[in-house]
Amino acid sequence: MSEKVTYKCWRCGSEFTVEEGLETFMAKESSEGYTFLRCPYCGYRIIGKTRRPGLKYVKAI
Repeated sequence: MSEKVTYKCWRCGSEFTVEEGLETFMAKESSEGYTFLRCPYCGYRIIGKTRRPGLKYVKAI
């Protein structure tokens, strides 16, 4: 269960992983003391977590 979590940008619609978003942001501005995700393609800060593929089965009560 080591699936990579993917995120989707709300502006351009591109999908990326956490590593891609953090690497491009840290390369641009490495002087700040905190980190947050940005889209590596357009730089937009509003992103959403995508659903994982497949179905999730829940046992009935």
